[in-house]
Amino acid sequence: GQQMLRCLALIVGLGVASAWVPTSPVAGLRVGGRAAALSKRTSSLAAPLLRPTRGTPCSLGLRMDAVEDIADPESIEWLPPAQISQDAEPSGGNNKMTIPLFPLGGYPYLPHSEHTLSIFEPRYRAMYNDILFSGSRRFAVCTVDSKTGSFSRYAAILYLKELKEVSEQTGDAVKFVCDHEVIGRVKIEKILNPSSWMKADTYLKVEAVEIEDPEEDADANSKKQDALAEDFEKLVDLQHELSESVKFTKGSVNNFKTGPGEEVWNTVRMWQNFGEQKLLSIQATLQQDFQKKLISYLQDEKGDGKIPEVINISDLPPQLQQEVKNLQQRMVADIAPIQEEYQRGMQLMMQSDSHSRRLDLLSGLIKTEMGLLDVKKQIKNMFGDGGSGEGEKKDEEG
Repeated sequence: GQQMLRCLALIVGLGVASAWVPTSPVAGLRVGGRAAALSKRTSSLAAPLLRPTRGTPCSLGLRMDAVEDIADPESIEWLPPAQISQDAEPSGGNNKMTIPLFPLGGYPYLPHSEHTLSIFEPRYRAMYNDILFSGSRRFAVCTVDSKTGSFSRYAAILYLKELKEVSEQTGDAVKFVCDHEVIGRVKIEKILNPSSWMKADTYLKVEAVEIEDPEEDADANSKKQDALAEDFEKLVDLQHELSESVKFTKGSVNNFKTGPGEEVWNTVRMWQNFGEQKLLSIQATLQQDFQKKLISYLQDEKGDGKIPEVINISDLPPQLQQEVKNLQQRMVADIAPIQEEYQRGMQLMMQSDSHSRRLDLLSGLIKTEMGLLDVKKQIKNMFGDGGSGEGEKKDEEG
């Protein structure tokens, strides 16, 4: 088909969204002085090229290997590609379950989060019919490696809360609109019918083990939690000092909770939202100059000052067509590494085998971000641009 350009909301895509929900304000996050509104759908994000060194100041020497894991593409556990796997029967071992698998995008669905999926593929229509008929109302959702097509070994368990039949309203383009809650995680032992992935004749089934956190040293974890709160406050102060366009509010410091269970997962989700919004900000900056040229061309071409909502890229003059290509290449070069590292950090959270490990990973994410801002501050000071952030005082409370 023809390549189309949506003029007033240009997005040079790096992937395809497979699920979406209405946007909602995100507590504790500001973008350019206003509360951020983010979709809860999956997306892809992560790897700053500048990283903190082991000398990056933090309140407690939480494990530096967490920073290294977030930066290491080999730290994620993937299943063997479905294309080369053989169909198998369930082993029926203790604590093992057979559960449907729905591979979705590059960003994991985190425990205690909620998601709405629009279902249109025949195999997933069948999956929903089956989980309703059996009464289980649950299935696993894994991420997909964009380079190899492999599935993540660790996946979320989604529980179907509500299903709406919408085929009549959508002309059967969409069958169901479904609301879900993430109620846990599983480690996938094997895909039982990988041949069906290529044939797309039915949904995948896997044998998996549900993940439960072990008993831990509460005092040791409490010290880590206190240190994380101190480091998060330092990060927020630095974001405001440098007048970052995407930053946490000052008030979010008081709401930074990392206790076991839902508390820490909500904070991880807040960080996931921060990464998504930061990526969108980078995209907007890269697109800004091109959009000005595009709007100017369209206004001159039309003569009446009106701008069409959608045009064919092939209808643009050669110079603008080349700029579209250059922008796409720059998006891949500048944003893809950032996408990958944010995605990796969230997937490592899904792999984590304890609350302590999640605290270490969260520390690694904060250390990485602080290291980048430290470098930025040094560069600003070097060139005499102090970035006092005086204009933010009205924005930063709340």
